[in-house]
Parts: sequence; structure tokens; C-alpha cells
Amino acid sequence: MTKTWTEEHPAFQVAASRRILAREGCESRVAGHVSVRDPERADAFWVSPFGYFSETLPSDVNSYDMGLNLLDGDTPASPAVRFHAGFYEARPDANSVIHTHSQYVEVLSTTGQDVGLYSADACLFYKEQAHYADNGIDQPVDGPKMAEALGDRSVVLIGNHGACFVCPSLEEATIKAIAYETSARAHYEAKVVGGHEMPEAEAARSKKAYHKYFIPMMWEANYRRLRRTDADLFETLAG
Repeated sequence: MTKTWTEEHPAFQVAASRRILAREGCESRVAGHVSVRDPERADAFWVSPFGYFSETLPSDVNSYDMGLNLLDGDTPASPAVRFHAGFYEARPDANSVIHTHSQYVEVLSTTGQDVGLYSADACLFYKEQAHYADNGIDQPVDGPKMAEALGDRSVVLIGNHGACFVCPSLEEATIKAIAYETSARAHYEAKVVGGHEMPEAEAARSKKAYHKYFIPMMWEANYRRLRRTDADLFETLAG
């Protein structure tokens, strides 16, 4: 019998997030992953497997405890999901972790620089960025070290490897991943034409409003589009 889901189930939400990310330019080939802490047990999380973001179904999504013992699911997952557990253990406030290799974020991750304040939505990342790079010898996805580098911020740029978003909700992590890619593109292209960053005071002033309005409205708008276009996802729902 085919398993059915509800829209509130973490596996369905992860699948929806992945599809939104794909259509907004954050597809990461078959790598990259989206996770959400299990709302019923703080020591477990649901995370996506290998595969294109745009094809994810709830049945693809696995559940693990913090020791990476499989609790639910049978789709092969990337060994890199171990750093999700590291973030969740270090950050009790975090309920979602997203890792992408989107194009302009990956380009900027080679520079060791923060994504600059060149676009309006870049205000979301004012004083929110951290950096991490492995040495090519030790474990490249060391959860505790990545969490230490991140601290209490929401974005960590991984040298030559994209970024991670660690947030209180899946909605926030998803929209921040999208905005980070557009902000990275604006950074890159503004540098080409000799553009200037917005004043820090403007970024500080705008950041709260973008959290209050932009993030929820972007999630809702993208979710509405999924309803119209991704029938295979919504066919998995019960009833």
C-alpha cells in the first residue's frame, strides 16, 4: 500500500522546500540537503537524500537520530548529513538546516569574503555570516567544528563548497537560501560594474522588516506556485 502524508508532516515539508529551492535557482545537482528537526522529538531530524531537489517526494526523506541511526526511510542519503546533527546539537534554537551549492554562492565561497550588501534582501545577512573551510585532510564535514564557526549566526559559507543555513524554521532557512543566492549574484555583478554597498545603517534598519514580511510572504507565494505546478507532490497527500 502506498504511504500517504499530510502537508504538516516534516517529510512533506522537506520535499516542498527542496522544490521551491530548485525553481528559485538553488538546485545543487544531486548533492545538497534540506532537513528539519522532528517536532515530536528534539533528538531526531528528517533530511533529504541524494537526488535533484526538483524531484523530491516525501517518501524519499529519511529520519535519523543525532547518532545517525536511521529511524524512518530507506533512500540513500549523503554521508554529509552528519553535520546536520552537529548543528542541531549545538543550537537548540535551530529547527532547520539547509545546505546548497547554488552557483553564485559557490563562486563567492572561493573568496573567503562575506556576501556584501549590494542588494535589498542582503540585509537579511547583516552580521549573520560565518566562514568554515576544511584543510583537505581531516573530515570535511565536521559538525561540531562547523557549528563552532557558525556560533549564533544563521549562515556559514563553506570554502569552495557553498553554504549552510541554520534557522528557527524551515520557511526561514528556505527563503534565506534563495535570498543568499540572489545576493551573491548581485555582489558578483556589482563588483563587475564598480557598484557600492548600501550603508550599514540601512541594512540594520531593514533587517527586521525583511524577517517580518519578506520571509513569510516569499514562502507563501512559492508554496502557492507549488500547488499549481507540482501535482506529483500533492498527490502523495492523504484524502
